[in-house]
Amino acid sequence: MTGTVRRRRPWAWIWVQRLDDWLLPTAPPERLAVVRLAVGIYAYVNVFISTGEFARLVDRPAAEFEPVGVATLLDAPVSALVVWLAYAASVVSGAGFVAGAAFRLSGPVFALCNLAWASYHASWGQMLHFEHLVTLHLLVLGFSPAAVALSVDARWGRRSPGRPDLSYGWPLRVMAIMTVVTYVLAGVTKLRVSGWAWVDGTTLVNHIGYSATRLDLLGEPRPPLATFVVGQEWLSGPMAMGALGVELLAPLALFGGWFRRVWVPSVLLFHLGTLTTMFVFFSFNGLGLALLPLYRVECLLERRRWRGAMGRWRSG
Repeated sequence: MTGTVRRRRPWAWIWVQRLDDWLLPTAPPERLAVVRLAVGIYAYVNVFISTGEFARLVDRPAAEFEPVGVATLLDAPVSALVVWLAYAASVVSGAGFVAGAAFRLSGPVFALCNLAWASYHASWGQMLHFEHLVTLHLLVLGFSPAAVALSVDARWGRRSPGRPDLSYGWPLRVMAIMTVVTYVLAGVTKLRVSGWAWVDGTTLVNHIGYSATRLDLLGEPRPPLATFVVGQEWLSGPMAMGALGVELLAPLALFGGWFRRVWVPSVLLFHLGTLTTMFVFFSFNGLGLALLPLYRVECLLERRRWRGAMGRWRSG
């Protein structure tokens, strides 16, 4: 009597398989679509808020142009006509991005327009770090099937909502990794630049004091909690350590569970703290939009439908 002997797979192969499953999870198309709507609306509103910046850059002297990012492909600033054509392209493609209309075209175009604008804007000596993460998220969304659901394309039959699939899951995983990496980089930078002075709160107090003093000299109101924090020496150390912990431990939030439930509120509190002590607020992060890929946000749609059904039942 013969039998087949099952060979056990090497433990290394098992862990590789688990890593592959984690990096390429399945997700319903609605989850990716909700994130597209949230990130897209934020970025689209920002286009209109930045209209004055487009106009300002047109009149800047060419000597101040120091290209970074994709702008390094340029030898000199572009003409006013090119700037406003790029603005128009952002407006038109952004509407398609949010609505999910002709998304195979509008998605990549809007993402690339944001990349070009972020690089060109930063090439004039003003590096706005909060632009970077939303641009990276747009690049992932713009080249993914993010308009399969909750879109004009789906309504017109260009795309039919499908079952949960890894093609809807991997963009969200990549976006989540991008988010936590930005926090880790911020924490590492604090330690590299300030060292122990950051850990004991000295650098943090200096930043808060400098910000408040600068606003005083400009005749602007101080951040509401700046004076209180500077006056409480015992508070600076725990605040600095808390900020560092939020940043360096961010990758653990990728695995969900209790740590994500603690980390996300801590991040929101961290951004609220920078707002109330230094008037520094990264709105994409502080409003929680950068954290959406960590959650099953399609549940919001299910609750809304459930409430709508209950309302119709009661009215009937």
